Amino acid sequence: MLADIYNGETWKNFLDTSGIPYFTPETADFHLGIMINLDWFQPFESSVYSCGAIYGVICNLPREIRFKKENMLTLGLLPGPNEVKLHKINHYLSPIVDELLEFWNGIEIPAADKNIRLALICCSNDIPAARKLCGHISASVSCHRCYKKANSCGNKLNFGGFDDMKVWFVERDLEEHRQSAMGWRLCKSEEERKRHVSSTHVQWSELL
Repeated sequence: MLADIYNGETWKNFLDTSGIPYFTPETADFHLGIMINLDWFQPFESSVYSCGAIYGVICNLPREIRFKKENMLTLGLLPGPNEVKLHKINHYLSPIVDELLEFWNGIEIPAADKNIRLALICCSNDIPAARKLCGHISASVSCHRCYKKANSCGNKLNFGGFDDMKVWFVERDLEEHRQSAMGWRLCKSEEERKRHVSSTHVQWSELL
């Protein structure tokens, strides 16, 4: 039974760079697992104006207090009036990733007499936001784990047809995925990027 993130394989098997378990009872209050989220909201009632927020949730906290306002980490605000374009989200992610890397190495908190470390272990969003955070270019193509694509029925797309999963499920090569994303960065023009995305279904995300 999976009742919380603590029951999942990621939490149980996530390793430090030295190959030892990252989340243990002994490190529960200074090895923190962060869930990142991106969402947009309308700050005004009288006009259409969309702002975005990137925020983090500390998964070590019990579920009943994990999502309280005082426990949320505001990582970035994305100004309006429109949602940030798919590839421009990287400009906002870059400083966040820099700080996450600092916390992965450890930040001394003298008042607490602790070295606090963070690991980004989960992205939890709706599909459009997940595309922008993780570099997937369409809701109709597969994620980074497999090659599954949406079925086309007229003008509508759906992800039905899982009965033959043993036939179509081929685990994606994660190194291939990363190399395809890095290839997007090397494109010299918008047209070249469009061709690259059309063939690989991947673009670069700062989270990589």
